[in-house]
Amino acid sequence: MFFRKITTKKNGKEYVYVKLIENYRMEGKVKQRVIANFGSIDNLSPERINYLIASLRKLHNELDIQDKESAMSLGDSRISEVRNILSSTGIKGGLVQVLGEGQTYEVAEAMLLKSLLAGEVNSPIQESCKELGFINATSLQFYQIMKQLGEERTRAVLNTGGLLYAGSNEIIHKPRFVSLTTGIFEGTSFEMDLPGSLFYPQNYQKPFILLLACDIQGFVMDFEYAEEKKEIQDRLHQLIDRLACKTDHPMLVLDGENLLSTGAANYLVAREVPEDINNNQNHEVLQGKQFFTTVSYEQKSPTQMKEVKANLAKACAGLETIKADILLGNVNKEAVVRRKAESVIKTNNCQDMVSFSFNELTQTFEYQINEEAVKQKNQSIITQTWVVEPTAAFVPVFDSIPVKTSTFRVITDQLKMPPINMYVDYHYSPEIISGHIQLEIIKQKITRTLNESRQGGEA
Repeated sequence: MFFRKITTKKNGKEYVYVKLIENYRMEGKVKQRVIANFGSIDNLSPERINYLIASLRKLHNELDIQDKESAMSLGDSRISEVRNILSSTGIKGGLVQVLGEGQTYEVAEAMLLKSLLAGEVNSPIQESCKELGFINATSLQFYQIMKQLGEERTRAVLNTGGLLYAGSNEIIHKPRFVSLTTGIFEGTSFEMDLPGSLFYPQNYQKPFILLLACDIQGFVMDFEYAEEKKEIQDRLHQLIDRLACKTDHPMLVLDGENLLSTGAANYLVAREVPEDINNNQNHEVLQGKQFFTTVSYEQKSPTQMKEVKANLAKACAGLETIKADILLGNVNKEAVVRRKAESVIKTNNCQDMVSFSFNELTQTFEYQINEEAVKQKNQSIITQTWVVEPTAAFVPVFDSIPVKTSTFRVITDQLKMPPINMYVDYHYSPEIISGHIQLEIIKQKITRTLNESRQGGEA
C-alpha cells in the first residue's frame, strides 16, 4: 500500500488530494484500487495526520497480535469454566486414572488449557504455561505427559469411558461411524553445523492415516493412528473391538480414499459416489444400494483466509478514516456517513462481517466485527454422497450426517520444543503424535460442551 497525491484543477484553482492505494492481482494483471480517501491536502492538519497514523498503527498492531491477545483474554475468562467441564464430564477422572493425581495431572491440565485457550502463542509450552499462570513445569514433564496421552491404554480409559458422560441423551453420544482420513503432523526441527551451533529452523511434516470414531452428530469420540496403509485393517479391528460394548449394530466406515478392500462382519464400508454418477443421478447404478450424504466444514486455503483478513483490515482502515472525519467535523450528516461506511464495507466484501452505527446527535461513530461471520467466511461447506457396499446386514443410515473431523487433518506441534534434525523422528514418535490427536479430541469435547451449555442443550 502507498499514498498517492492527486492534483486537479477547477475554476482555475489547483486542488491536491491524498489517497491510499493498494496493488492487487486479477486475471494475471497487476491493478490498483483506492482503499481510503483522505480528502484535500489543505484539510490534512498535523493533528489529523497524527490521528490517522496512530489509527493505522493501532490497527496494524491489533491485526498482528489479535490472535494472541484474544487467546490470552479468552483464557482469563474461561479457565474456571473449562475446569468445571473437565470435572463434570469425567475427563478429569479419566486423566487422573491414567496419569495420576498431583502435579502430573496439573501439567496435563495446563497443557490442555494452553492449547485450548492460547493455541496461537508460539513460545515453548513450559514458557507459555508459566507466563499464563497455569503451572511452572519443565519441558521434559510436558513431553512425558504428551507421550502418555498417546499410549493405547490412555485411549481405552479416556475415550471409551468418556462416552458415559452423556446422561439422558446417551444415544446421540454412541459411536455411529468411523471416518478414514489422511492427515499431516507439522512440527519443527533445527539443523546443526559441525561445531555444534544451531542453525535455522526447518519445517517437519509426517503423513498419517486416522481412523476416527464419531457419534451421529459427527463429533470424534475415539481414534486409532496408522503410519502405513498395511496397518489400517488391524487398527480398525482394534478400534471397533474397543467400541463394541457401546453399540448394538455393525459400524459404518466412511472410506473416501479407498484405503480398505472390503467390509467385515462387524463393520460395513461406505464409498464416496463419483461426481459423474452423483451429478447425473444415475439411479441404475445406485439401484438397490443404500446411499446418504455427509456435510462437513473445512478451512479455506491460507491464501483465501489471508484475503479475508486483508479485506477486513482495509474495511477497518476505511472506517477509521470516516471516524477521523467525524471527529474533525468534516462529515456530520447521517446520510453521508452511512453512504461512505456502506461503500467501504461493500468495496471490501465485508457486508456480513462488519456493522456500524452513527449517532448524529452526539456525533459518535462505532463499528463492530462479527467474529462468527468471520469464522464462517473462512470455511467451505463440503457435501459428499456415499454408497454402502452390498451386504445382507441391515444398517440404519441417515439422509445427512454431519462430519466434524476437518481439524484432525493437520495436527500442529503444541509443545514447541523442536529437536535437532538427527533426532526428529524419535522426538515426534507415534506416541507423541497420538498424544496430540488425543488432545484434539478432548478439546473438541470441551468446546462442544461449552456451546451446548450456552444454548441450553445437553452435553
